[in-house]
Amino acid sequence: MRLPSDASALFRLAAIIVGVITAIRIVVLLVTPLQLYPDEAQYWWWAQNLDWGYFSKPPLIAWIVWFTTRLSDAEWAIRLASPLLHAGTALLLFGIGRRTYDARVGFWSAIAYATLPGISYSSGLISTDVPLLFCWAVALYAFLRTLEDRDWRWTVLCGVALGVGLLSKYAMLYFVVGAILAALIEPKARRLVLSARGAAIVVLALLILSPNLIWNANHGWPTLAHTEANANWSHARYSIGKAASFIAGQFGVFGPLMMAGWIGALWRLRSSEFRDEGALILAAVSAPVLILITIQSFISEANANWAAPAYMAAVPLAVVTLLRWWNARALWLSLAIAGATMLALWIVATDPSLAERAGQGNALKRQEGWRALGQAVAAQSRSRPYDAIAAGNRSVLAELLYYARPRTVPTRAWDRSAIPRDHFQMTMPLTPTFHHVLLVLYPDEASHVLASFDSHRFVTQLSNPLGRHHTRVLVLYEVAGYRGPQPIR
Repeated sequence: MRLPSDASALFRLAAIIVGVITAIRIVVLLVTPLQLYPDEAQYWWWAQNLDWGYFSKPPLIAWIVWFTTRLSDAEWAIRLASPLLHAGTALLLFGIGRRTYDARVGFWSAIAYATLPGISYSSGLISTDVPLLFCWAVALYAFLRTLEDRDWRWTVLCGVALGVGLLSKYAMLYFVVGAILAALIEPKARRLVLSARGAAIVVLALLILSPNLIWNANHGWPTLAHTEANANWSHARYSIGKAASFIAGQFGVFGPLMMAGWIGALWRLRSSEFRDEGALILAAVSAPVLILITIQSFISEANANWAAPAYMAAVPLAVVTLLRWWNARALWLSLAIAGATMLALWIVATDPSLAERAGQGNALKRQEGWRALGQAVAAQSRSRPYDAIAAGNRSVLAELLYYARPRTVPTRAWDRSAIPRDHFQMTMPLTPTFHHVLLVLYPDEASHVLASFDSHRFVTQLSNPLGRHHTRVLVLYEVAGYRGPQPIR
């Protein structure tokens, strides 16, 4: 493929390609029958109750969902920001690649990011990773510009991006770790980090984050406690197998050849011939994230997406390496694999039965069957004079809030103790003031949940098929005399 030599022409071409991919992703959102993932339903509910923080996450995801659902309350509108923000991130990768290498690397970095397997999957969902990656890319681009340009607008932009990124997910702090490492190994980065501009970036970020910190302080620091619980170091398992599984997952999320190219780029930094300023900074910003999350996976566990911020700086490094391997054929093969994966995900999203036929239906079961459940529960809630609908499972409760509509009674969270474990238990707990309750449970929850009520009556069992081989079973009980949270024994 013969590329234009002019940087502006390359950017326009990248924007066109990314724009076409994004337009298709939006069409897929409009036509997919896949329903909200439980976390998506939770974010939608948060968007109905805007605040400076939530139990498990900072507030940016709720603000974004609130904004996009001004268009519609449908699933596609809840997810709309995802492909749009990923498109913006891809174009920022053009700038990052151009600043550290040249416009050709910037072009291929934008295309590579837009087609990464993990990004193709993420574009069909709304999650906190989406704005996090966008803010990370803005912060990295501004950081690189600040190294060369003493104009304070880039310093301000970097601080704002860092602060807004923290309002998306506290994992934005890894950027600070990367900047510190860059300062240790690269003189120009050291001069920035230790200067007034470096201090201004941190101060501005903390000012933006401060309302969320105040919210946390006023609510007993639930988000920090949840983050610590996710790390779960108090129950360390030290599993080499889990660490190996996590690393293998990165080859799937980032793409096998892109991952190989990134590792190859890091390896080449051993030689002074390839140890240029841009490569060192990109390595410093990317490598610590993967190393720290790999350690986390060894100590306890880690989801594959937790290392995603590393790829903002890893993409240009990988692209440069793949352009050198086999006369750029390695890059073309990587893009072909990524493109095929992207196409397969689009096809499955429009017709989930194809995943079932391919033996992968289990991957979609958490996005199926919720509408039927919600309609059944809403109908039952209108059949008798209930005071509330309650559920003991966070995912079920989140889905009921979205799909069990219209309803005439409030929805509440049952909790086994006085210590909340999620946002619903913190903000909308079931209390003894609700005398006549419709309880929605998984069968294996029934015995210990029903024990907290004076009386209960079985109403019905709901069985929702998930594809051809899976069924979600929930049971409905009419309960009365809730005794409140019980001590954990």
